[in-house]
Amino acid sequence: MRTSRRILLYGGRLVLPDRLLEPGWVLIQGGIIQEVSAAEKLPSADERLDVSGYYVAPGMLDLHIHGSAGVDLLTATAEDLHRWARFLLRHGVTRFLPTTVPADPTQYAHVRATLAEYVPEQERDPRAASILGVHFEGPIVSPRRPGALNPRDFRTFRSLRDVEDLLTWDIPARPFVRMMTLAPEVEGGLALIEELRRRGFRLAIGHSEASFEICEAAAERGVTHVTHFPNALAPLHHRQLGVVGWALLEERVTLDLIADGHHLDRRMVALVKKVMGTDRLALISDAIAAAGLGDGQYEIWGEMIRVVNGRTENAAGALAGSVITLRDAVRHLLQWGVPLPEAMRMATLVPARVLGVAEAFGALEPGKRADVLVLDEQLRPHLVLRDGEIVRLSEEPPSPVGTP
Repeated sequence: MRTSRRILLYGGRLVLPDRLLEPGWVLIQGGIIQEVSAAEKLPSADERLDVSGYYVAPGMLDLHIHGSAGVDLLTATAEDLHRWARFLLRHGVTRFLPTTVPADPTQYAHVRATLAEYVPEQERDPRAASILGVHFEGPIVSPRRPGALNPRDFRTFRSLRDVEDLLTWDIPARPFVRMMTLAPEVEGGLALIEELRRRGFRLAIGHSEASFEICEAAAERGVTHVTHFPNALAPLHHRQLGVVGWALLEERVTLDLIADGHHLDRRMVALVKKVMGTDRLALISDAIAAAGLGDGQYEIWGEMIRVVNGRTENAAGALAGSVITLRDAVRHLLQWGVPLPEAMRMATLVPARVLGVAEAFGALEPGKRADVLVLDEQLRPHLVLRDGEIVRLSEEPPSPVGTP
């Protein structure tokens, strides 16, 4: 429940989409950011928090995440979702899209029922990240580019019967974003895009060998995002540009990247950034249930996945998601020379734009929901606000004024 108290965070280094503002302050009331400023005169507030020496940033949004903390979406209960969401908040993620892998109808029905049970009640606990919707990775993807997905559950599209178990996910929550990653070259792919767009889905190309021309046709139908670029896509060829070449040339396109140091060489990230800038690049974790558990062997998606030195691998030797958080991804970008405002924008505002929720989330701006992080130099959250509710994570949080 949102509080009507006026909360002032002052003295910190504000991470804005295009710059650092320091020292600055953020005024919050009713779960909404009211004012962001560097003015010397501070406004009145019911609670003042001196955050000098800390970064103040928007909460991060993870639009592609399969699990963490031992929880996998396909088998999770409502209690598991709550545990997962609390883990994410402690790592600076305030909103996320739980992501399925291709599954059978029974598994999809289980996920839908679990979300329907959990999501309407989730706002009661500000200590947990909030689910914004659901992301279907597949099942309409290419068996020629499966990555770690199991082709057994891949589908084509001939009629609505082929996807009817994915269409009735009207969970009573606002917003509730439905996103799907698909391969437009698969039988019926372009027709499916038209159908899903009519139903309000956000769509992305992934696990695909689509030609440049098919990508253009998909874009004409409203698909302008690419999932975990350039993983699980046909490599760029000088005569066959495919998804990779199309994405780099098409100015409407946004991409998301897995900056875990395994899926992409840091120089590839630098190359993509040089071509596209960072206004159209989003970070994702693509994390699996092993995230947060350390190296070891884990049974996930019906197979054993090994984690060695932070690198995932299934029995076939393929990378099988990651074990990072978005905070880890941002820290990697900083180590690779990306300035903090740009790196943080890739984990906040750009994902919000991809999901169509940037009016409410993704930046420290008046009128947006008060999802705010107070971070130390290592970007460890010491304090989080979700919808303006303060959650103290550090044993020594920033203290209210007047406290020794």
